[in-house]
Amino acid sequence: MNKLTQFLKSGFKLLKRERYYAFLNILGLGLGIFCFLLTSLYVKDELTHDKWHKNAENIYMPQQVLETERGSMMLRPPYAIGQAWVDENPGVKDFVNISGNYRKDYSINDEEFKTEQFVFTTSALFRIFDFRLSIGESSKALEQPNGIVISYEIASKHFKGENPLGSHIEVEGLGVYKVTGVLEPIPSNSHLQFDFLAPIDFSKSPYEGVENNWQFGSGYHYLLLEEHYDLDQLSAETAEMYKEHTGKEVSMPYQFNKFSELYMSGKAMRTGNSMFGGQQKYVVIFSIIGVLMLLVASFNYINLTTSRSFARAKDFAIRKVVGASKLRLIFIQLGETFFIALLGLILAIIALELTLPSINELLGKNLNLEVARDPSVLMLPVAVLLLIMILSGIYPALIGSRFNLSATLKGKTPNTSGALIRKSLIVLQFTICTGVLASAIIIRSQSNHMINLDLGYNSENIISIDIRKNGIYDKNEALRNELERSTLIQGVASGPIPRTGGAMMINVGEGEKKQQFFDYSSADKAFVRVAGLEVIAGSSFEQVEESKLENGVIINEEALKLLDLSAEEAINTKIPDSQMRVIGVIKDYHTSSAKSKIGPQIIAYNMEELSNVLLRYKAGDEQKVVAYAQSVWEELGGEAPFDYVVIEHYFDNAFKMEEALSFIFNVLTLMLVVVAGLGLFALTVFESQLREKELCIRKVLGANYLALLKRLNTGFLALIGLSILISVPITQYLIGSWLEAFPYRIASTTTVYIITGGFILLLAVVMLTTQGMRAVRKNPVDILRNE
Repeated sequence: MNKLTQFLKSGFKLLKRERYYAFLNILGLGLGIFCFLLTSLYVKDELTHDKWHKNAENIYMPQQVLETERGSMMLRPPYAIGQAWVDENPGVKDFVNISGNYRKDYSINDEEFKTEQFVFTTSALFRIFDFRLSIGESSKALEQPNGIVISYEIASKHFKGENPLGSHIEVEGLGVYKVTGVLEPIPSNSHLQFDFLAPIDFSKSPYEGVENNWQFGSGYHYLLLEEHYDLDQLSAETAEMYKEHTGKEVSMPYQFNKFSELYMSGKAMRTGNSMFGGQQKYVVIFSIIGVLMLLVASFNYINLTTSRSFARAKDFAIRKVVGASKLRLIFIQLGETFFIALLGLILAIIALELTLPSINELLGKNLNLEVARDPSVLMLPVAVLLLIMILSGIYPALIGSRFNLSATLKGKTPNTSGALIRKSLIVLQFTICTGVLASAIIIRSQSNHMINLDLGYNSENIISIDIRKNGIYDKNEALRNELERSTLIQGVASGPIPRTGGAMMINVGEGEKKQQFFDYSSADKAFVRVAGLEVIAGSSFEQVEESKLENGVIINEEALKLLDLSAEEAINTKIPDSQMRVIGVIKDYHTSSAKSKIGPQIIAYNMEELSNVLLRYKAGDEQKVVAYAQSVWEELGGEAPFDYVVIEHYFDNAFKMEEALSFIFNVLTLMLVVVAGLGLFALTVFESQLREKELCIRKVLGANYLALLKRLNTGFLALIGLSILISVPITQYLIGSWLEAFPYRIASTTTVYIITGGFILLLAVVMLTTQGMRAVRKNPVDILRNE
């Protein structure tokens, strides 16, 4: 206890004696530790995703794989094959089918709510995965046809302090369910998240007619295999089983993806709202950022502490005179480092706790430092503290312990043989700072480029209404007629905007043909005009007589490339393996965000399979048009709530990830600039202390302020210039691989590096001039009087 008290007293004396430098050190280390802890929590959450299930390593999700020029296409297996795997393959112990998330309206006690996580499955879910019920029996909860399991969050929201078992919930289009179970809270690092679990009903959508179907399916299969079961053997057994049941060969090979790797590989069914999750590149990015930030903070501490060590040279010398050994001096310095690092750690943890709610909202995560739930969290701050001591404490400690006793007491400047190391640290700091700043600007530029990219059609002042909703699809013609009567609406059409309807496979190429997926959608006559698409050959549907529209289709430029035709050659040409005939070619336009490449597209004139209604209106009339369309919808008896999409804003959410990443980089860049600036400040202070006599002598001999500043700071500017030169190729290599993932990207990054380099140099000049003026303004009499 006495040693602890002595340690704390010594630490607070240090704060009192060196309050200015202590503040800079605590701030710098606090920023570095904060960033390191935050990124470590994120990386830990990502790397442990889905691995908390005891069977995680033996659960597999089967998919059929089709390799095309557009990449791999993953198809879900037919539903019937799931039970066949269990019955006929010795290596398959169990299987479960889980539907994708459905957006549903539900009501409790006549009060309406919405959910985007309504899922169909079976009781096998609880046998294969470690999802548990806090109320109810997992073996029976989904066995009742009208039973439903609700999440812990839903139970807390609607049944506070009550037992919800037996309560009734009415779900849009599905009827009334009775609550048979309540899930325990699902860990945030699970890509499977549910609000409601309903039993699969083969008499209702989306499972209607798939029970014994070997061609079509619904949902995702998950298989529980025997440990170390040979996947190649399972694939061969699957092909034989498929042929036995259908009499056909498997058209596409089966791939069995390990459940614990689905999330990170990007093959998982995405049910959560995690913005960055499931991409290994972001784990790498955040890991690098955390480590670099901690290194920069440590380098900064080394420079600040080393500079103060020279100022405290006599203090070290006196300690040696009174009997302190070299080892003792090292431990004193390490103790000071530990104390400063401990305060920085405390500052970082407080800042992390205050900012984690906002960070979690931004990242779509549930990161926390709750030691009671996860004791291993303690390892992070302890490891950080030890790492700081190693990185930041040893070198200054060695420097301080090596000072020459007699020379120091005589007032001579200590040996500065470590200058190369200190300057190298500055170069490293600003190399990192320049790289992160350039990366932040490039990410922002790329985001803006994608957001502002021309979609290929007029997206302004147009909305899309989904007519596949219950009670309105059969009244499509009446809906369109009523909408066309309004003077508020300039055009009514139907067609694949903002997304396509479906896909079809076509054999293309000469000789040995290749199967390729084409987007396939239906449209009416007015679609091309109302959407504002550009026809580059042939005609739109509106320009062709009704009698000649049978089997007529319009294709885009990407389809032309795959069909190996010019725009003129394509007109009146039949699509391979079909009766479809090309009557027009349109310029490529985006039916998904600019993060995806435009694919080959076929648009057919078919009034029987329209899925939406597009309304174009005058600027400023959106609310009036929506109100009118909703009134028509309700008059025609639409059972589902009226819903629409504003085309201009449809892809906004697609870029939230890049915008969030840009924001994170901006914050980290600010931190790095502050910490690197502190390091530069430390080195200028240190250098001016070492050269103050030289500067004073030059001043006495007539040198002006400008000449003295130039002599003092030219070397530092050269170091920063070197760091910029080193940073540019490294940053371009790393950020270039990130940019390559986007099919549509900024043309050049040269301007970014010029702006970044100029900003860093300008910042350095301002800082160096400010500190340099303090050094050169000193009175030579005060410095030289003892010489």
